[in-house]
Amino acid sequence: MIYISADKRINDFCNALIRSGRWNFYRGGKHSILKHKAPTSHKALVVAVTPSKGNAFKMLEREYNHYIRAYLIQTGVIIA
Repeated sequence: MIYISADKRINDFCNALIRSGRWNFYRGGKHSILKHKAPTSHKALVVAVTPSKGNAFKMLEREYNHYIRAYLIQTGVIIA
């Protein structure tokens, strides 16, 4: 398990994405990046190493859900 964030929920969520094999992890200073491996992907999720807001996990989860929906629409899996 990779240490990504001080927030346990963010850490577990990001490690689950990495274990799925569809996301790459790049370490930064204050923020790390999760990049989708799909060739048509255009998005990177920015992860705070030491989040100061209590709702940082919800914000990350929301950003992830928005990206997945847009990606599925773009690839034609779902129709909006």
